[in-house]
Amino acid sequence: MKHRNGLIILFIIMATFGCKPDPLEYARPDNLAGTIYQQLESMGTFNYYLQALDKTPYKEPLVKGGSWTVFAPTDDAFEAYMTEAGISNFEAISQDKIEDIVEYSIVIDGWNTTTLTYFPARFYLGQSFRRRTQYKTPNRVFDMDTLQHIMDWDKLEPGKYIVDASLGRFKTTNYFIESYMEINGVEKSDYDYMFEGETFNDGDMKVFGSNVSQQNVVAENGIIYALDKVFEPKRNMYDNLSSPEYGDKYSMFRKMLERFATLRLMGDQVNEETGETETIYQFRFSTGIENDYLPFNPFDENYATNIDGTLAQGWGLLAPTNDALNEYLSGNSILGEFYSSYDDMPLEVLGKFISPFFFNNYYDICPSSFGQSYDTSLGLVDFKAEDIVDKKFCSNGFFVGVNTVYTNNSFGTIMGPLLLDPNYSMMLQAVQDLRIDTALQSKAVRFSILGIRNDQFENIADPNSATRRITVLTDLESYDPTDVSVIYMKVEGDPNNAFNRTYPDPDASSPNAADVAYVRKTIADIVLNHIIDEDVDFNANTYYQARSGEFVYTSNGNLAQGGGDLEIAESAQVEKVQTTDNGNFYEMSDAINVPMNFTYGTLVDNAASFSSFVEVLETSDALITIIGSSDKLINFLNLQRTFTLFAPNNTAVAQAISDGVIVEPSTVNGLDELEKAIAKRDLLNFAKKHFIQQALPTNGKVSGTFPSMYFSKIVDFAEVYDQFSVVNTTSSISITNEETGESVTTGGMLNILSKRVVIHEINNYIK
Repeated sequence: MKHRNGLIILFIIMATFGCKPDPLEYARPDNLAGTIYQQLESMGTFNYYLQALDKTPYKEPLVKGGSWTVFAPTDDAFEAYMTEAGISNFEAISQDKIEDIVEYSIVIDGWNTTTLTYFPARFYLGQSFRRRTQYKTPNRVFDMDTLQHIMDWDKLEPGKYIVDASLGRFKTTNYFIESYMEINGVEKSDYDYMFEGETFNDGDMKVFGSNVSQQNVVAENGIIYALDKVFEPKRNMYDNLSSPEYGDKYSMFRKMLERFATLRLMGDQVNEETGETETIYQFRFSTGIENDYLPFNPFDENYATNIDGTLAQGWGLLAPTNDALNEYLSGNSILGEFYSSYDDMPLEVLGKFISPFFFNNYYDICPSSFGQSYDTSLGLVDFKAEDIVDKKFCSNGFFVGVNTVYTNNSFGTIMGPLLLDPNYSMMLQAVQDLRIDTALQSKAVRFSILGIRNDQFENIADPNSATRRITVLTDLESYDPTDVSVIYMKVEGDPNNAFNRTYPDPDASSPNAADVAYVRKTIADIVLNHIIDEDVDFNANTYYQARSGEFVYTSNGNLAQGGGDLEIAESAQVEKVQTTDNGNFYEMSDAINVPMNFTYGTLVDNAASFSSFVEVLETSDALITIIGSSDKLINFLNLQRTFTLFAPNNTAVAQAISDGVIVEPSTVNGLDELEKAIAKRDLLNFAKKHFIQQALPTNGKVSGTFPSMYFSKIVDFAEVYDQFSVVNTTSSISITNEETGESVTTGGMLNILSKRVVIHEINNYIK
């Protein structure tokens, strides 16, 4: 055991002291590049930059190791910088500026001109044009006396607030390399336009508006790029609005943006310089899923996408001057009709007004995109070179000052009056709930809107009931025309008074969600009866189908009637017409009422002509009882669609009985069970044959071939309906069975409007 222990000790001694490597064999090669700091020293043209490094904590890591990319200004660059800034010598540059310049010149990890264009974790050549530097904007103090227009200002105590101006982000440096520009369609002329006085030639690499005179200088711990300019950290686009070089030129647009801003409490933080604990806030803008007033935050260094697109993308922002904004509002603009100041505009209106100035990509407002510049909402903006008064590539995108105001489809189209006039806030909310607001902004289609003001939702026929009428309570103390989140609606005329009450309950501690949804659905259904997808001629004395599927009759140059109005011989009158880019908005004296009755009730009301056809429907078991109402539904009609009933009058039904097509309905119950079943089937088919699957008033517009509700065969499990050719004029409609060639022409009463069904009288039955 003693011998074994001795041998072990001997081996340890030999391993430790007896096997040293040859120092020359493992010595550092003479031709190995030095660290970044050493390389800069050996290159001989970076003395000022080295002195700057010596004054910061970054000298040591650049001397010793790590992995870095350095965008280093040459001595000539420093000389030019000092001359331009009026600085007599290097020692006169403040310590704060030295630290800013150094931090803004250093990027973590070593990147060559190929890997600089990789999008991190994807490794796609030409995707990236940015890297985050070591510079983070220091905290600043905001004085609430100068920000009384920001959101929730009244919830903050007056005074000064310490704000994290970086939002926790590092500023990026921006570079332009040919592979990136080719992939993204950024022309060399685009670069020359963004950085006036600079020219991008083949093989160039640029950092902002500087030329990279030496690329890919390899050091032991990273890569060096030599710049011919010195850069202090760039302003973000929001801060650039108040750049001293512009004076007060963009103060109105800045204030507009600030109306969407708020101070958000972030908590306490120890100040490393003073050792004191400070309460810190962040300056936030209303963007994104939470609140999409603004397409993006011009104060934020990050590009907002589901993934971090900051290194690959940069925003574009057009900023109108004060003169342009004043001239637009005081000129012949639709906004000027409703507002004398931008400060008076609700945030929703203001947000839509400024949306044409926001672009997803900086190159969307470069020369290669002129004439096809689409804003973040994909609206085409008429942006031209002659509009430009200022340009600046900022830390988070491209800023361009313009001497004009660009408008979008929100206000110039038929949506304008809804968005701008608070008297139509309920109609606007319904349009937005229905998600048809984007469609109504299309200039490819013509529209007509019969405007229904908030105070006109009074005693209106409920589109989904045979008896109910509704009234919106605008006289409540809680009523606010600018806030339609909760609307109180009184219901009357419900069968047996079962549901006659106010929805939601005004006395409840909080509104019932189901009641709120019911109110909004009812109002939306009413609003659909006031929107027509074509131009309306009030002199034509004809019928137009609204988006509800119901029809509106216009006459005498200024009158409009729905089916419910025609029943009681009342009408709404046009009070004012607003002409827009895609149709007319008519301010009406009253709401347009849909028919109160369903088809059965309408036929009963006209029993002198249709009592026999009513008996056909009743005997064929084609009806569904509506509880509490004498009206009934027809069970083979899906009233999500619209139909035409060519209703055979009593003479026509008598002829069908005489011809043996159907039996006398009153005799059916006396038949045996088989005969009764056959008789009811024939009666039902007779009824179905007279319903055409298309709404056809006599307006002379819609002709063609349409199916009835009758089918005699099934192919591949699908009903094959009889087809009818229709010729529609302004005085009559004729229909022809395409299989038999038999024709019938309307005669007697025309255009009797019931819910979802237009009824015409015919003197003969359809064969």
